Amino acid sequence: MNSPDSPDSPDSLDSPDSLGSQDCFLAGIHIHNLTQQETIDKIGKLITDGDAHFMAVVNAAKIVAATKDSELRDILQRADIVTADGMSVVWASRYLRQPLKERVTGIDTFARLVAYATERNLSVYFFGARQESVAEVVRVFQLQYPNLRIAGYRNGYFAEAETNAIVAEIKRSNADLLFVAMGSPAQERWIADNLKATGAKFALGVGGSFDHLSGRVRRAPRWLQRLGLEWLHRLALEPRRLWRRYLIGNTAFIRLILKEGKSKK
Repeated sequence: MNSPDSPDSPDSLDSPDSLGSQDCFLAGIHIHNLTQQETIDKIGKLITDGDAHFMAVVNAAKIVAATKDSELRDILQRADIVTADGMSVVWASRYLRQPLKERVTGIDTFARLVAYATERNLSVYFFGARQESVAEVVRVFQLQYPNLRIAGYRNGYFAEAETNAIVAEIKRSNADLLFVAMGSPAQERWIADNLKATGAKFALGVGGSFDHLSGRVRRAPRWLQRLGLEWLHRLALEPRRLWRRYLIGNTAFIRLILKEGKSKK
C-alpha cells in the first residue's frame, strides 16, 4: 500500500510514488492518469511484488464524501491505484487542466481482472452482495471462463464479530485476488482494515458489480455510459434511494470543483 501522505504542492507531482506527471488531484485525492489497459498492466506488476495492494475508484459522490469523512479520505490516499469511476470526475479533471485519459470504472476493471486471473492461473475470491447475487456472478464467470480458479465466495451480510472468521476463511482459500462488493465507504474500510490479514495480493472494491454482472440489475446502455449519464439510468431505476446522492451530491461536487478551479487561478 502507498504512503498515506497526500500531495499538497506542485512538487509532489514528480514524487517517486506518482504513477505519472500528468496525474490529477481533486480535493486532495490523487487520481491516476491511466487507461483501462494501463491499469491492468499496473495491477499485474503489483501482484508480483509480494505485498498486499488495493485499488479504489472514485465518482462525484465519493469525492464529496471524502471531504467530510477523514477515514475515507485517508484510505483513498493510501490506495495503490485510484481511477475515475464516473465521467463527472473526468470532466472535472479537464476543467482543472489535469485531463485524465479516460474513465476506468470498477465494474470494467473487475471483469478485465477476472479474465486476467484466468490467463495467469490466479485464484479469485468474491465477497459481498446478497447470497443469490454472489452465487450467480460466480456461475456466470465459471461459464465464461471454465479454467478460472475460484478460491471461494460468500455474501456480504455478517455481524462485526464474524469478521475475523471471514478473514481466516479467505486466508485459507489462498486467494490471489479479492473482490469486495459492499458499497462505499464500507468496502474501502473493510479492505483497508483486513486485506493484509487475508493473504490476498490485490483487492478491489466493486460496489454493485455482482448485481450487474450476474444480470440481476441492468446496467445502463452503452450510449448512456459514453455520454456519462449512467447515473441517470440508476436514478430512474431507484429514484427514492438515489435522488439525494445524485441530485444533491452532484450539485455539491460541482461547487467543490468550481471552488478548486477558482483557487488555482
